[in-house]
Amino acid sequence: MHDALMNVNDSTVAGLGRLARFFGFSDVMGRLFGTLLLNPEPMSLDDLASNLEISKGSVSMNMRALERWGMAKEVWMRGERKKYYRAESDLWQVIRNVLGSREQREVQKALNILGESIIKLQSADEELTPEDKELARYYLERIDELQSFFQIAQLALNTLLGSDESLDFETVTKIEII
Repeated sequence: MHDALMNVNDSTVAGLGRLARFFGFSDVMGRLFGTLLLNPEPMSLDDLASNLEISKGSVSMNMRALERWGMAKEVWMRGERKKYYRAESDLWQVIRNVLGSREQREVQKALNILGESIIKLQSADEELTPEDKELARYYLERIDELQSFFQIAQLALNTLLGSDESLDFETVTKIEII
């Protein structure tokens, strides 16, 4: 492989490792995804371990995570007994997979906690002193604002994730905010 190609490969894979860490995934997951994404042919666990100079066990564990997130999938290779993998190359699909499972769950948790907080404040109302009631009203105003925010976030996620149509760069750059 030419030095320029090797340098681009190495820097891209390392960059995806750093980006993965930024989003709460492991560096290894990002580097595995990058390695698969930049390889035109499916790769085995052995190939990935050798290429990234990490243990086969780490590769196996992180590949299972990549599969769960819909970022890679196992592919069958005629005449091979080893497991081979290919990256999901539709990056919008990767984003939808990650947002669909992680962020939506977190937004729903936040809404549940806020709802529980409202119930607690309402059930304690008769026991509160006048000063505490004033603070409770303040809390309710803030919680109402938070609920509105998280409901809008949930709507935005549902809008983004609900589209079966693949988005491309040209489509995204034409979207206007009203």
